[in-house]
Amino acid sequence: MKYYIFLITAVLFFAAACNKNNQDYGLTAYQNKDYITAFSLSEKGCNEKNGEACYLLANIYYMGLSRQMDHVKAARYYIKSCEIGNGRACYMMGKLYSESRFIPEDMDQSEAYYRKSNKMLTKECDTGNPESCLYAGALYLYSKGVPHDTDKALNFFEKSCKMNYALGCYTIGYLLNTGKYDIAKNINMANNYLNKACRLGYKDACR
Repeated sequence: MKYYIFLITAVLFFAAACNKNNQDYGLTAYQNKDYITAFSLSEKGCNEKNGEACYLLANIYYMGLSRQMDHVKAARYYIKSCEIGNGRACYMMGKLYSESRFIPEDMDQSEAYYRKSNKMLTKECDTGNPESCLYAGALYLYSKGVPHDTDKALNFFEKSCKMNYALGCYTIGYLLNTGKYDIAKNINMANNYLNKACRLGYKDACR
């Protein structure tokens, strides 16, 4: 499984929580693929220093949804979201700094952002954000800012799946099916996870 699975696909399955005022700052529009409205509302929320809104706005720029793809602007809003306390945004900055395609490569900065994201992602996962569980698992699977630990990675992916996050189910199913990253194969368990991911709408799991 390639590293980008925790990037592009997770962004597309974006599942952020509403803020304390019960406003989603464009999340509903984003999920309904109304990206013009999502952009407008997330920009407003980010200007009001809402971390989830800045994260959503960064995703829109990163994917080029409703406007030209701009990874420099995406990085700007990921940084702002990270500084507000969004662990997924910190994770994304770690990824961007290690890619060196759109912003200058800086592996020290990359590792620093990955380390910073770890505690935030764990806290977000514990409070019920399945996307954060997925990203936390990716840190341990790929040794990003933390030591490689497949048990911890699988535990986070399992938590994500239990919250009915399709990509979390697919990820653990894929790993159990292929035995990659020193994970013992278990075809029966893998099929259970992949079938659940399929039922939850992740089409690649239905093949």
